[in-house]
Amino acid sequence: MKKVFKLFLVISLTFMFNFSVFAKEIDHFKGEVNENAEIKDDIKGSTIVAGNNASMKGKADGVSFIIGNVTSFTGESEYLASAGNSVLVKGIINKDAFIAGNIIDIDKKADLKRDVIVAGADVTISGKIGRNISIYASNIKFDGALITGNVKLYATSIEIDKDTSIGGNLSYPKDANIDMNDDTVLGKVIKTDSISNEDEGFMNVLMGKFWSFMSLILVFAILSLVASKLFIRVQKEYDKFDLNRGLETFTKGLMFLIFVPIIIFVLFMMSIGIPLSLILLALYFIIMYLSTMFTGYLLGYKLWQRFFNKDINMLVIGIFGLAILFICSLIPGISFIVSALSTVVGIGIIYDVILKKIGSND
Repeated sequence: MKKVFKLFLVISLTFMFNFSVFAKEIDHFKGEVNENAEIKDDIKGSTIVAGNNASMKGKADGVSFIIGNVTSFTGESEYLASAGNSVLVKGIINKDAFIAGNIIDIDKKADLKRDVIVAGADVTISGKIGRNISIYASNIKFDGALITGNVKLYATSIEIDKDTSIGGNLSYPKDANIDMNDDTVLGKVIKTDSISNEDEGFMNVLMGKFWSFMSLILVFAILSLVASKLFIRVQKEYDKFDLNRGLETFTKGLMFLIFVPIIIFVLFMMSIGIPLSLILLALYFIIMYLSTMFTGYLLGYKLWQRFFNKDINMLVIGIFGLAILFICSLIPGISFIVSALSTVVGIGIIYDVILKKIGSND
């Protein structure tokens, strides 16, 4: 009887385990923003995962955005955009991928079927790349990678093992330290100009944006704890937000951006006004810095209302909005527009929730 009971228990547990791993199928955009954010579902659309630890284990028919300190992608997606301090890619990307971070590992199980752009400090490539790959990094290591197309490298140290295969051409800076086997590259080996200020500048700008994004999240986290009323005011002030309200906020921000420097200049021309002008100048730059944070929070709040329609911690909302702004700032052609709009609109928000409240009872 005991044996029968044990057999029944094993079968029951097995059934429960198998049942629990079935992923849900979701027919819309899905976002998960948390300390430990994870998505296992099959998404009929795009998805965003953001948090200290962010992982995507499901399947997405659109773009998978993954942002955090430690990120991992082990699922399947049409496109991938991932940024973090430590980035692991171990899944299937049916089209293109953009990956940025400090330590990046494209695992041997990874299958990226089209073009890939990678920007990081230490990059390891062990998986399959279906077409071309461009890498901006300090140190690059290829460990058994299979690359069908061309490889463009911008790095100071490059290591390519004998098990790696490059079907197209390989190009790298002529002043880079490189260790490779002659039979690794089936196409041409092209030595480009030394790592110039242009190439290094691109990498510095990219990493600069990333660390600026992480710093902004840190400042936001502190503000959300010590001055949470500011963001509650944002929610109340912009509970109803349409095109006219957006233009009004933009106009306020633009007027502040233009006329405050003029006032500072006039005060600076008067000896008695120099101390005040210096104080205003400091406040002006502080407001400029915080503007993106407030724009990101409003964006996150309105999108969360629109797609999820449920209450959630303001820290999660802020990270969600700032992550969207960060990703948009990486897209060539619109990065300047995104930066300019987020600054001007953010200043308008700060005026509404802080400056015009000074002296009032609220």
